[in-house]
Amino acid sequence: MKNFERIVIRIVFLILFMVLFLDFTIAKRDVETKDSFNSEKYYLNERFCVALDSRIELLAVVQHFTSWAKKGHIKSNTQYKTDIDEYFKAYKDHPVIAKADSLIKIGFAYDAPVHLILYHDNPPELSQIAPYNDYLIKRAGGEEILHEFMNLLRDFANESDFMKFYKDHDSLSDTLTSEVVSLLEGKGYIASLEDFYGKTMNSYNLVLSPLFSGNYGIPVITENEKHLYAVIGPCTLKGNRTTFSCLDYLENMILHEWSHSFINPLVDKHYNMFEKSSNLFKPIKRLMQRQAYPNWRVSVYEHLVRACGEIHIRSNIYSDFNKEKPLQYHEGRGFWYISYIDSLLNIYDAHREQYEDLDEFIPVIATTLNEIKVEDLPERITTFRGPLDAVFTRTDRIHLVYPTGIQDEDLKIIEKEMNSFAGFLTSARIDPVIVSDREALELEWEDKVAFIYGNSGNNIFLSELEIAIPLNFCEGALEFQGKRYEGDGIVLISCLPNPYNKNLPFCICASNNPKDLVSIGSRIQGPTEWYVDYILYRGDQKLKTGLYEKEYNKWLVISKQE
Repeated sequence: MKNFERIVIRIVFLILFMVLFLDFTIAKRDVETKDSFNSEKYYLNERFCVALDSRIELLAVVQHFTSWAKKGHIKSNTQYKTDIDEYFKAYKDHPVIAKADSLIKIGFAYDAPVHLILYHDNPPELSQIAPYNDYLIKRAGGEEILHEFMNLLRDFANESDFMKFYKDHDSLSDTLTSEVVSLLEGKGYIASLEDFYGKTMNSYNLVLSPLFSGNYGIPVITENEKHLYAVIGPCTLKGNRTTFSCLDYLENMILHEWSHSFINPLVDKHYNMFEKSSNLFKPIKRLMQRQAYPNWRVSVYEHLVRACGEIHIRSNIYSDFNKEKPLQYHEGRGFWYISYIDSLLNIYDAHREQYEDLDEFIPVIATTLNEIKVEDLPERITTFRGPLDAVFTRTDRIHLVYPTGIQDEDLKIIEKEMNSFAGFLTSARIDPVIVSDREALELEWEDKVAFIYGNSGNNIFLSELEIAIPLNFCEGALEFQGKRYEGDGIVLISCLPNPYNKNLPFCICASNNPKDLVSIGSRIQGPTEWYVDYILYRGDQKLKTGLYEKEYNKWLVISKQE
């Protein structure tokens, strides 16, 4: 009997131990899962990951204290920026900052540092996970320079305890990630990409960076695996923080950046055929170089990723997708041959039994580009057709025309505003020229781009122009699209064709009250807000935003985009 009791006691004890151990294991797994989600990644499926990335954020923090911040980071003030300034104020003179600036000066910028950091594991160790490729070594001027920069970056991460800062922002990471996941869950992007290109990849990663104003597509090859990264900046502001929660923007960026890893190798493989059409680069050279696309090869990459990723694959995903607007948008930014490529992709889709993958069809695209004659391009392609963000790709110099028909105290305020905007243009490698409306009357405008401030009552240059958009001024009010807007706070920002040369843009910043012209650029809170022809504000509230319908050099009918 005693033996039986001892056996029962042992069994009960064993059961209690197993229950306690199991509870501990489950709790530990829950903590690990939560920590993993908070600090790093969220998987939409086994190959599609959405995340803030500690490596990218470490790079962004270092860049925040360099000259790159003016060009490559968002301009808006956010709580995240304030937190960076406060936490890292004792480390802003760390040697890695000077090293990063020296690399920027020799051209190791844009995608190059992003590419480099993704070839390493998480901070602070930043262990190298793949050999540096020739592209990175050439961009930096030698492999030893890459190692030197990474050693300094490790030291910065350790000395500043970067990971504490990163983990302290888990709640921001969760918020930004969950907003994106809610928009993208259930979407078939990977299947559509792989079906269209006829190739597969091991993983697809969407990395959200709250500071970046640019977007980058990076392939990371480890042993026999290929992992694709789309590293993107936010689309707009939401209170005192950024957000990535804009579906159209997200889809464009994901499909664009991932497509580079399919497209670029194909263009390189067949470049001897594409090179025959290199004369097509000459008329779009300035437009391309303003966007950091320095030559015909890179311009072909960019034409194809837009035609394939942003437009054609999306039209395969959505049966009601309207191609015309994105095609016209990209033509306006200088991608003059994108509609020709899109037409060829229709042939590719219709004859997949003949073409196993895009690699087999690429020679057809290359041959057709060689047959295009610039002089035969339709006028709708070569003339300026908007939107607002295409203004900056058309020129290396912008004239800022301020009104003089205002009171002296208002004039001083406007001149200060001009100087502030001039500083922004300089950081974007555009030469600003500030002139009064009276000086503007004496200039030849056939080869110039202008931002014109005021209204026809206080800017005499504007009063002399015959403009293409539906804008008029009357006493104390601005009339737009046949509707009258009175009082203070009214501001219209609109692009339009240069009345003296329809291939170049003008931009009008009109208001009833000169004081409302102050800090108008800060009202535009993200890159997607520049993808329109006009924005009408009352204070900080957007009343109207959209695209014009262009006919016979008159932009009269409004296509609303609320």
